[in-house]
Amino acid sequence: MKKPIIVLGIGELGSVFARAFLKNNHPVYPITRATDIDELRSLIDPEFILVCTGEAELQSALNTIPSEWKDRVAMMQNELLPRDWAIHDFIDPTVISVWFEKKKGMDSKVLISSPVFGPKAQILVASLALIDIPAHVLTSQDELLFELVLKNLYILTTNIAGLLIEKEATVEDLHNQHPNLMCKVSNDILSLQAQLTGQTFDAQKLEQSIIQAFKGDLTHKCMGRSAPARLKRTLELAKSFNLSLPTLEDITSQIV
Repeated sequence: MKKPIIVLGIGELGSVFARAFLKNNHPVYPITRATDIDELRSLIDPEFILVCTGEAELQSALNTIPSEWKDRVAMMQNELLPRDWAIHDFIDPTVISVWFEKKKGMDSKVLISSPVFGPKAQILVASLALIDIPAHVLTSQDELLFELVLKNLYILTTNIAGLLIEKEATVEDLHNQHPNLMCKVSNDILSLQAQLTGQTFDAQKLEQSIIQAFKGDLTHKCMGRSAPARLKRTLELAKSFNLSLPTLEDITSQIV
């Protein structure tokens, strides 16, 4: 029997990962609001703990991880960047940029292969393969940072631009019918990502990668339920850096 894996947060995506680990012969222990983490810590020695909470709950979830497990943490949230885990003194965390979705009453839907980096990357890739979800291992921190920024750019651009276009608009609609809006929103998001990471990125390479992600599911809806919250959170982050995001500020004024 392989070592157990802890899944913190058993929502739709957490349940997908749990099933993948079980198929790979890893016992799975969930952490929910009712779980006594101190008791669980005294009972098992996990392979790692995968944090599957939403973005808004990430920091409070990371604060609950016992010091004994800080060398075996994995994360999979959207809007994730190194600054989000750097303050927690984790040792070599594993991070997966998730490019599949799972909604209630539906099976998992894959857009493109999900990149993973860190010491537990191979377990994640092998486990997901057992439930037909492609993933691949990255070779450097720089590659991981690019992939995280790419996913942030995809999620935030499509969600926020979607607030101004047709309710049922797809990523194909955004790309083909609203290219100027897409470009302006993307530029604002990339400015913030550069501020948050202290690095600059190849905008052309990111654009090409986003187009490939679009092709993975051209019918993917732009505006999810969390779009207004993402816009608000993005502008609050920008404000903390005294960074002006004119297009996002204009969108806010139009939807109020």
